[in-house]
Amino acid sequence: MNAGSTSIEMGSDRWSARGYDLRTLIAQIYDVDVRRVDLAEDGGQDARYDLTASLPRSVGQDEMQRLLVEAVEQKFSLEVKPEVRSMLVYVMTAPNGPGSGLHLHAPAARAEGLAKPMALDLGTGTLEDVGEIQFEGRDCSGVSSGGITASAETIDDFRRTLEGDLDRVLLDETNLTGTYDFRVGGYASKDDLFQLLHDQLGLVVRPAERKVTILRVRPHGEFAHEVQEAVPAA
Repeated sequence: MNAGSTSIEMGSDRWSARGYDLRTLIAQIYDVDVRRVDLAEDGGQDARYDLTASLPRSVGQDEMQRLLVEAVEQKFSLEVKPEVRSMLVYVMTAPNGPGSGLHLHAPAARAEGLAKPMALDLGTGTLEDVGEIQFEGRDCSGVSSGGITASAETIDDFRRTLEGDLDRVLLDETNLTGTYDFRVGGYASKDDLFQLLHDQLGLVVRPAERKVTILRVRPHGEFAHEVQEAVPAA
């Protein structure tokens, strides 16, 4: 497929992704930021792929992921191995708890006729299960936005959505549970966004170094070869 044309559909008995490069496809399957995928370069980084899994029965998310991982490993003769590495990241905390603009979600409010924001796809499920995030007036510059509106959203899902527009992986160390409704005003840069998160939601985002689990992807057999080389000769 042509670069830039992508789509993804998920269900309990079907998973379909179209137009993804291999590294991004693996990130989609594992549901992680693409920067957490260490794929050895082989000259085929510009190739785009479609992957569709249609099953005779409904399966859970873990089972679907296992089947998709097996399909990719077999098709491309790869192995995927989790590995912990130190990385420069952003860490999001809530040192004083939720800010004044961070409201615990009340499901009954939806029935009273509150307007629904446009949804950024975060997976399958009902509105109350998944939540919604809308980036208003967003353009292709990444973090530039007219504001963010969220409904029934967990802080970790908000982190995951925001992470893709930042220049580093973003970790959630807020310890805030439950789902929230909130609105962040317009911003024109990353620094503006971080300041608004602090002022309006009580969320502090700072650069830090952390140990992060990444996915190391290598040709089949390379991991075993590395182990053999690491064993000292008798």
